[in-house]
Amino acid sequence: MSTRPAIDYTNKDYQSLRRAMLDLARYRIPEWTDHTPSDVGILLVDMFAYMGDIILYYQDRIASEMFPGTAVERRSLVQLLRLIGYELAPPAPARADLLLTFEFPSIAPVATTTIVSGTLFTAAGVGDTTIEFSYLGPTLGIDLRSDQAAPAPAVRPNTERASVRLPVVQAGAEAQIAIGSSTGEPNQLFAIDRAPLLAETLTVEIDEGGNWVRWDRRDSFLYSEDDAGRLLLSPADARDYTLTFDDAGLARIGTGDGQFGRIPPPGSNSVRATFRVGGGAAGNVAAGAIARAKSAIPLLVVVTNPMAASGGTDAEDAASGARLGPAVYRSNRRAVTLDDYEAQALRAGGVAKVKARSRSWNLIEVIVAPEGDTLQPLPEDLRARLLDFFEDKRMAGTLVRILDAERAPIELALAAEVDPRFHADTVRQRVIDAASGYFAFAAVDFGQTLYQGDLYALIEAVPGVVAASITRFARLSTSDTAELPVEDELRRAGLPALDLLPDSIRRALVGRTSPSSRIALGAYEIPVLDRLTTDVRVGALS
Repeated sequence: MSTRPAIDYTNKDYQSLRRAMLDLARYRIPEWTDHTPSDVGILLVDMFAYMGDIILYYQDRIASEMFPGTAVERRSLVQLLRLIGYELAPPAPARADLLLTFEFPSIAPVATTTIVSGTLFTAAGVGDTTIEFSYLGPTLGIDLRSDQAAPAPAVRPNTERASVRLPVVQAGAEAQIAIGSSTGEPNQLFAIDRAPLLAETLTVEIDEGGNWVRWDRRDSFLYSEDDAGRLLLSPADARDYTLTFDDAGLARIGTGDGQFGRIPPPGSNSVRATFRVGGGAAGNVAAGAIARAKSAIPLLVVVTNPMAASGGTDAEDAASGARLGPAVYRSNRRAVTLDDYEAQALRAGGVAKVKARSRSWNLIEVIVAPEGDTLQPLPEDLRARLLDFFEDKRMAGTLVRILDAERAPIELALAAEVDPRFHADTVRQRVIDAASGYFAFAAVDFGQTLYQGDLYALIEAVPGVVAASITRFARLSTSDTAELPVEDELRRAGLPALDLLPDSIRRALVGRTSPSSRIALGAYEIPVLDRLTTDVRVGALS
């Protein structure tokens, strides 16, 4: 007598279900022996296995969407993280420090200019697009002959020039739109259909019967914090609203229920919002890209950004939310440990990489590398925003400093032999791209150890490369006495090139300068490829 088949609850696919049903059929109805595809019983088994495969697939998907670590739909992750009070960060705007140059007559008794709050500047984007930057500080009246400006060399007779530095944020012109009509019901939601909305510029006003009243943004209707950091229960008549972003990145304004937070009175188009749109990695434009003032500024002749804009990020992705959400929840919105400072800094937006350290009992140094394509110094506007962000999170008596990441310049020299069937120039560019990609800002981190073997693997994987040789792999020193590459030493000494020397001398020189197999960096350093020399040729390497 056959034994009853065991049920395997891990068999959830079509083939496993079909096999399990046929095994059970052999036990229950051994007289059924026709298992050909034309048999109606086999048809029913196939249909049930197909239906079971679909149902079990959706059950697994539902179970997976219940946990941040396994959820794949952004909508699920948004809702799960809200249970612990964490919102996925919207796109953050890039920031830059502009250098404005003004020109005025030497004989002018007064040389003043005005930079109005909201002044717009533009930079060239991808294709025919432009990216707008705004000055969001207070209106400035500047005496160009005072210490408010720095003298600049004149380029025309009988004129003077002065320059002024100005912090700007990736943001467009201010817009004001009606976002909905209040019905007088509790817990209303109003959507803003412009994206990406810059939260720091948002103002919400509600018509309460003949006049517009500004409401205040809160993280929660249940409580708020005063200037001293004390928790206060929100009264029923508080003019508060919440700002959240849905899975599509659109902003939603929420109002209270009458018990916690006031209910807006009913009215047509009674809720309006004033805001600016901006944010995203596209705002990290290169140095010199911001070259035009869209708003009129008296006496302005030249505008530029000496350093690349940085800090612009796209909306926080699911992987980042699943990692940072629990960390921020464990810190209870406070920064106590070094891990707390790092998690909170990433949460602030505009920060690509961060490391925290403590050199005394009451001093925390947060080393920050802003978002961008390359390692850049922190824009002063972003530095100030981070300091303000930590103000209500640091422990009493603890000082916080925001520092730039330390730059570790690397020098690399390599040679590669090209297969004659490949175009040498194409292979050369691919080799350069592969070597540069190893040091790309997105691929490196603080204190990362660099290995020569990894570079060999990347270069030799390039199609058309037959062999490769790395002749220089070291930190680049700015000292005049630093060791130079062999070719540079020979050139400086007036000697022939390396490939023109006898084999015995060439082997000795190459052996003397054999690069190390790895480069160890300090805990707060980020590697940057500062000098790359390539020698890609058809034929064997000498």
